[in-house]
Amino acid sequence: MDVVIIGGGITGTVLTHLLAMRSVHVTLVDAGLQKPRYPLIHSKLLRFHEDITLSKISEEVYLELSRKLGIKVLQPMDSITVIPSECYSDTAKLINLWHEAGARVKVINDIGKYGLKKAANNEVYILSSDGDNLVNYVQLMRRIRKYNNVRYVEGKARVNVSNDSVEVVVNDRTLHGGDYYIITAGGAWNSTVARDAGLRVPLLPYKCQAAAFLSRRINYILYDYVLDIYMRPLGSTMDHVLGLSGLSIVVGGDGNSKTTEPGKEEGVDREFLNEVSSKVMSRLGNAFLIGSRFGYCEVTPDMRPAVGDSGPEQPSVYGWL
Repeated sequence: MDVVIIGGGITGTVLTHLLAMRSVHVTLVDAGLQKPRYPLIHSKLLRFHEDITLSKISEEVYLELSRKLGIKVLQPMDSITVIPSECYSDTAKLINLWHEAGARVKVINDIGKYGLKKAANNEVYILSSDGDNLVNYVQLMRRIRKYNNVRYVEGKARVNVSNDSVEVVVNDRTLHGGDYYIITAGGAWNSTVARDAGLRVPLLPYKCQAAAFLSRRINYILYDYVLDIYMRPLGSTMDHVLGLSGLSIVVGGDGNSKTTEPGKEEGVDREFLNEVSSKVMSRLGNAFLIGSRFGYCEVTPDMRPAVGDSGPEQPSVYGWL
């Protein structure tokens, strides 16, 4: 069986590995437009049972890849969730779901020993273990070229769909031999590729932003629903070196989405930097802004996974949303 995967980001890379390990011949098309440069968060501390189930499945996938590739894909991380006290009764129901997912969760009284400051009255602090990981996508994607069953093609793909065939064109050359075609374009390019192919998908592109700070050392992920921000270590080799001096590079963001077409805006918004910097310093104390990045991502209108048929009936065309 031959499979053509369009998009060499996180989903495309993981799927390519899984298929190649099962002796499927894969052609991976990678435009190189947007890739993670550092590990990203994988969490089971979610709000809905269905999402937690999917997260547990993806965790098993990463563990399988770790065993087969001989690399450490997952880095377990403790996390601290800060919520207003009036929300605790609702959160207690979620804690039961997190326990069922394998996380160890408890309420703590003192966050000072974790290098955090109280930012408002009536805050509740929840410490979790075995619920979060940093995923080393960078190392995972580097291993893609080492598989004999993988054909790697660099370039931007165009998909043409007719009633009885699918054609993928890269660098003005048509790729032949695909039994299945899977669109996994990273960032906000799934909707672009699908739209150009005449496929309807319920996706909205948005601008995502993050900032990096030099601060006191932290070795956990912070989900702060009082200040509406998140923070976590950068996840690079610098973490260990800086940690010897009691310092960390901390990535922070607000998780807000600004709907916009890819490429229409450049640079990180000054309003974002001012707001996130103020909130990070409120929680950490001294923190110095040292950099920022932005990219384009996609989300469904209701912020939930999109599963099922969409667009014209093409049984051999699949989009991972």
